[in-house]
Amino acid sequence: MEKKKITNGIALGLIILLTLVFQGKHLNEVPSYTHTWAQNDRLALAKGFVRNDLNFFKPENYILNHQFPRNWTYPSYSTVTAVEFPVHDYVPAVFMKLFGTKEPWVFHLYILLYSIVGLYFLYLLAEKICDSQIKGMLVVLFAITSPVYTFYQGGFLPTIPSISNTIIAFYCYSLYFEKQSRRWFRWALFFFTLAALARLTFVIPFLAVLGFELIRIFQKKAKFWPNILGVVLSFAVLAAAKLYNNFLREKYGSDFLNELLPAADWEEMKIILKQMWENMVLSYFSIKQYFLLLLLSILVGIAFLIRERRRGNPFSAWWLVFLFWLTGVCLFWFAMAKQFYAHDYYFLDTFYLPAVFFVILCLAILPKPQWQNGNAIMALFVAYFGIVAFQETHTFQKERRLYVANDRFTGSVINFTGSDEFLTKAGVSREDTMLVIHTYGPNIPFVLMDRVGLAVVGKNPVDIRTGMSWKWNYVVFQKPYFIDDVFAIYPEVLKDLESVATNETLILCKRKTDTIPQDLMQFMGIKQPYKTIREHFLAGDSVEHVVIEADPDHAKNAVGLIGEDEVYGFSQDFTKQVGPDTKGRVLKINGKFLRRNDNPVSIIVAYSKNDQLLYYQTIDLNPVSTVNEWAEKEFILFLPERQSATDKLSFYIHNPNRNVVLLDDFEFKFYRN
Repeated sequence: MEKKKITNGIALGLIILLTLVFQGKHLNEVPSYTHTWAQNDRLALAKGFVRNDLNFFKPENYILNHQFPRNWTYPSYSTVTAVEFPVHDYVPAVFMKLFGTKEPWVFHLYILLYSIVGLYFLYLLAEKICDSQIKGMLVVLFAITSPVYTFYQGGFLPTIPSISNTIIAFYCYSLYFEKQSRRWFRWALFFFTLAALARLTFVIPFLAVLGFELIRIFQKKAKFWPNILGVVLSFAVLAAAKLYNNFLREKYGSDFLNELLPAADWEEMKIILKQMWENMVLSYFSIKQYFLLLLLSILVGIAFLIRERRRGNPFSAWWLVFLFWLTGVCLFWFAMAKQFYAHDYYFLDTFYLPAVFFVILCLAILPKPQWQNGNAIMALFVAYFGIVAFQETHTFQKERRLYVANDRFTGSVINFTGSDEFLTKAGVSREDTMLVIHTYGPNIPFVLMDRVGLAVVGKNPVDIRTGMSWKWNYVVFQKPYFIDDVFAIYPEVLKDLESVATNETLILCKRKTDTIPQDLMQFMGIKQPYKTIREHFLAGDSVEHVVIEADPDHAKNAVGLIGEDEVYGFSQDFTKQVGPDTKGRVLKINGKFLRRNDNPVSIIVAYSKNDQLLYYQTIDLNPVSTVNEWAEKEFILFLPERQSATDKLSFYIHNPNRNVVLLDDFEFKFYRN
């Protein structure tokens, strides 16, 4: 018994250590990168509970015009929203109230602690079913190093607590299954119910267990009546929560999905499957984890062929639970195929735990090694698997947190960081209603502004004009996206609004009361450039990665030539021009170019350090030009803050597909934002 306590302590210590390594530096991170929208919606709920004095029955966020049923087009002027049993948003709100802070670390820590408890119970469950501490450790390492699980482990989605509650429920059910104590069955019902309340997909393992219990009742291995009351009560609670959620949806609307989204036809299904295979398969599990699944399948097959498998294991009957469970999640996959198209956390809701369960059941079949030092060899294999799986997952997490310019959701988080203080200094009170055009994830700006408001989600003149007619006190624009997302679509904005205050990333406006014309750059708070660099590609000039040659159309002119073998043409290092500080900058690029064919060619502006890419922005030149015709274009780029003053700012023409590009009269202007 003492040895088992020590082993359990080691398992718990390993879980905590891996969790800290993966999640420690992100503990106070505002939801960013993958599915920023969904995660900020949950943080908004927690802050809403803080704002409404912890009224659990009136969940609210920051949005006054809800997504459902009118797709954000109708302002209800109420922030109450229907949502599945929001207990995992409510508890962090309680601690936020208790600690007197709304910082995201409170929410992060709650989810992290829940995940640690769940993983510890996973070890206990695996150790019990496999009758091996080493196998139990292998199961935990397999579960914790899933890239998608690791990314969301310290996040804000209710999926992680529901996974933990389901694992705890299975552990309680295993105790009931062994000892026939109804007390453990009631605890299993409690945790299954809690898991399904927060995330309804977790009713599937609950039903799988109940189906298994029904078979056991027919086999006279379990009794029906002693447990029926608890089962009825569990489903009554689930039904009551569903009915109340429907009541809130009818009365207030909602920002959370509540309908099935199957593929329209087989063609769409093939597109979804192709997208999942190309973009997501290695975010579910790493290559080493897929190898382990294959290896276990082969070993179990061999064990059955040679009739060398562990015997007398009462949990071998749980393969039926796995079969019911897998069938259920497959049916759910068909019903929600469109969500699986781009939402990797749906894998956690469905196939993740059955895969972990499969590993447990396979390991339970395999007999203990009979050869000399068998346990030591197994322990070395588990250690090796843990190290390589950790390395793959760690690399994946770094790649997920690479900020690219077309990630407008993470960009919105960056742009609105510090907006609460900015608005307060500009005289905007907490009671003022804000309007944000165009929002990437409606709650994102309001979570960071800590103010309620209206979100124009659509990207067309009608939606912008409609939003301008609503009741609001101030409008906030994201400066980096203003030209493309607002001004280019609705240039009348300069007639309707006047700028009140700006910072590096935001423009605060109010209704315009005069008819005086406004300059675009002045409206955005951008003053005169502090540095201008011109390159005219004159004969005799020396320009890196560009050949200077006579202009074929004008004899007295010279142009720059990027040949078909030049992948990184006209490369420039602008680190000195940016300056010694890390503040964001505005870079205006004006130039003429001509491309000889339709192969993709683009401008890249990037931050890097020690050849490691930190941020990049791409401008595709093909849509804004015609083959064999000169195009003169102007591009305004808003560069975010650098992590360090030594971060390199690079510019180059990216030509990986053997185009030929001519260049002339390029000008780079740098502005302090």
